[in-house]
Amino acid sequence: MKELNYSRVVLLLAGLTLATLAVYSVVSQRTDDYFEFLIWNLFLAWLPFVFSMAAHELDKRKIGGLLVFPLGIAWLLFFPNAPYIMTDLVHLMMRKNLYFVGGIVQSRFWYDLVMLLLFTWSGWLTGFFSLYQFQAVIYRKSNLLLSWVFVLSACALGGYGVLLGRVYRLNSWDVLTDRHQLYQLVMDSLNRQSVFFSLFVACVLLAIYATMYCLLNVLGKGGGRAYSGGGRR
Repeated sequence: MKELNYSRVVLLLAGLTLATLAVYSVVSQRTDDYFEFLIWNLFLAWLPFVFSMAAHELDKRKIGGLLVFPLGIAWLLFFPNAPYIMTDLVHLMMRKNLYFVGGIVQSRFWYDLVMLLLFTWSGWLTGFFSLYQFQAVIYRKSNLLLSWVFVLSACALGGYGVLLGRVYRLNSWDVLTDRHQLYQLVMDSLNRQSVFFSLFVACVLLAIYATMYCLLNVLGKGGGRAYSGGGRR
């Protein structure tokens, strides 16, 4: 795996987030503040990157080794918030009476669609960079094969997390504050339709992440160092 310049990654993600918020500001002035919840969802999508950045830097500097595990748990709880933003596209259907009047597509539909896609892209990119960082931590401690086992597990749990968030309206912090509800929702979600949905989202996550991984490690030339340490080059 190539070691990225995470100072530049942070600047990239921060710039993309600011651009996303600027587009939201423009669009909300032309329409309304219905999509204000997207700001909160994008904030939640940033949390796994904060956790992964902390774990990555601690592991890289070989300090605070015991802290990496709780950071990994926190990352896993909040990681589904990044791909979850995609499901906010459902709100376009909820407002279809505003978008289609007399068989004519209103301009506000295109404004809202572009804004939602930009929020989705910002959230997904932030989430996938956080996944790349944790894969790098696993790679340094073991090898490339185990790091991909981690990626597969994270995508599977991420797909299930999207299901719990969108269909069952579970929040990441409910795991700590309402364990009884969590247990009941898990039992209710163990059915064929939910499993298929979770696997479908997991496959989408894996496909996009694998594409990003290849762009960074296979198709690119130079521009980064291979991780050293426990992992193989």
